[in-house]
Amino acid sequence: MSRIASMPVAAMVVVCLISTMVKPVGAVEDLVLKANGPNFSFLVLGDWGMGTKQQLNVAEAMNKEAGTMPDSLFVLNVGDNFYHDGRDSEGHKMGGVSDVNDPLWKEYFEDVYNGDHLRKLPFISILGNHDYMGNLSAQMHGLRNPRFVIPDRNYVTRVVDEKTGEKLATFVHIDTTPVAGIYRDKPENPTMGVNLDNLDDGDTFGWLNRTLARVADNKGYKFVVGHHQVVSMYGSETSHKQAHLHESMDNVRKILEHHRVDAYFNGHLHALEHRTLNDVSYIVSGGGGKNKDYPVQQLDEVIAGWAAGADGVKGGFATVSVDLAKGEANIRYLDSHGKELFRPKLYAPRSTLSPLQLNQQPKQLPRSLRIGVA
Repeated sequence: MSRIASMPVAAMVVVCLISTMVKPVGAVEDLVLKANGPNFSFLVLGDWGMGTKQQLNVAEAMNKEAGTMPDSLFVLNVGDNFYHDGRDSEGHKMGGVSDVNDPLWKEYFEDVYNGDHLRKLPFISILGNHDYMGNLSAQMHGLRNPRFVIPDRNYVTRVVDEKTGEKLATFVHIDTTPVAGIYRDKPENPTMGVNLDNLDDGDTFGWLNRTLARVADNKGYKFVVGHHQVVSMYGSETSHKQAHLHESMDNVRKILEHHRVDAYFNGHLHALEHRTLNDVSYIVSGGGGKNKDYPVQQLDEVIAGWAAGADGVKGGFATVSVDLAKGEANIRYLDSHGKELFRPKLYAPRSTLSPLQLNQQPKQLPRSLRIGVA
């Protein structure tokens, strides 16, 4: 069974990641996952750590789906890993975990994603804005659970064919909360303010640009992973916050397009979405556990041409199956009971196609399903 480098996960991650704790942001070595041939699959999950019935249902459906995917390598976790429903003694919102011994680790992660098939997969993870309301270090470096992988705020994962050494895909993971433009002036709690104080916005954009240039010659798909949306059918913020978020994340869009990235994965929106813009696919999978009752006025903000609806969907996730030999990657969106909702596709990696070939690819209807209140 495939693992990071030649896992076991525990030994590999603890040894490699603890040594990176004092390195600058983005200075860790690339993670390497080995596939048994030119095909591999992964699951995509976001916005999950809430302890709801929805989270449990999604986890069960993911476990069943992983059992049908013998080439599955990992779960791509797009952030907002631990929520809190209450406030502290001073009335501040709470989020994230307090430390490596926080009971939420067991309650929301270890006792939930522990099915026979799912427990074998590492969670290749990033931080979300709710995680910034807690102890960031407690989620990083495999200190609590080596299956939960965040080697740094920004890092790279490469998937290679174990038999041939061919690069099948490169994932560039970025921490979008410091650059989202909506938290610095009004952090969601004091801990978030402290966590953001010493972080440089421009460093993330610069690191992303440099890293995509570094991996430009890598064969296979090029993916970027962040928590916040770059484009979407609707926003999850107020109009003022949404304007700042769009302005900041538009810098990411420009970098993705410049470097011919194939797809951007995110959560933050508690929705399941797919859209292609300027040849970049945007894959939203934010239905892991946190319900969201979207206000009625947002229904008027739907972009013309989007197929919206199914507001009764109570959670969900996505799967991606890459077949580099065929030059395609099939995406499936599933609800919390494993029912397929829609199935878009990625075609051959953009770096291998001419402008004419790109233009000849079939156009796909944008889809968006809001996650309703259970």
